[in-house]
Amino acid sequence: MGELVGIDPRGAHDLIRRMEAVKAFLGRTRPGLDAAIAEAGQDWAGRQGSTALHRAWAFLHESQHDLKWRIDTVEQLVPVRERGMLTATFPFGAESEARREAEQAAAAIRAALDDPAAVERAVSAAAGSAGDPAYAAALLTALSPRTFTRLLDGSQKEVLARAFASAERTGRLGEEWHDLARTAPPEALTALVSLAGQSGTFLGQVALTLLDRPEPGRDLHGLVLAYAANPLAFQQFLAEHPRETGILLATGDPALRAALDEALKPGAGADGLRERAWANVRSLGGG
Repeated sequence: MGELVGIDPRGAHDLIRRMEAVKAFLGRTRPGLDAAIAEAGQDWAGRQGSTALHRAWAFLHESQHDLKWRIDTVEQLVPVRERGMLTATFPFGAESEARREAEQAAAAIRAALDDPAAVERAVSAAAGSAGDPAYAAALLTALSPRTFTRLLDGSQKEVLARAFASAERTGRLGEEWHDLARTAPPEALTALVSLAGQSGTFLGQVALTLLDRPEPGRDLHGLVLAYAANPLAFQQFLAEHPRETGILLATGDPALRAALDEALKPGAGADGLRERAWANVRSLGGG
């Protein structure tokens, strides 16, 4: 069993900011203290010098890191975002434990790559931990983008899509993943955005890839469903990419109307952005 954790993300983020302010103060204080100790030499009355300041800084830094992991994890595990206290049962008691388990899971997956049935079992075993951002990021990093894309052809692609969402939404993936939305096959990208709630940034990158090089018969229904589930991301896309919006509207996908209604309804998102999105849709005959 995991650990039951309750966190108020807003209050926790405020605490992290306060810790950062104290760290900054300690960082400014330590050089002056070191200089004073060096000048006083044997006449310095203190015993530990500035070591205590360094330990305090390190304690705050480690606490910030752990608290950020807990905020990220609880926000991924709770499906509905609400203000106030969020509670969830964490798969792991610490981020280091999550990373260690993920690396072991990735090793098992890599060892089974030549056996489809075995690799499906190995990926399935990671399903219960995919919501932990640290686990997800360590798993994907150990697999590499190339192996990850290959695995999206399997029946456990939903597990992988959830893991990618957990890691990417929390900014835990390295630079080697930045080109995935541009280089992965269309089928893999559609699976990623339709099977899990990816970030609006990644969703927009996928949309541009799929729509900038449209192929006859390409199925964009998964993309439309992803935007229907993320109206604010759709609103931004409609406002900023009129050419691609026209291509998407021309598909006549049956889910488009509901997606447009949510993205353009009064009060949705920022007024200026919504108005630009409306103007583009109307000019393309989609209003």
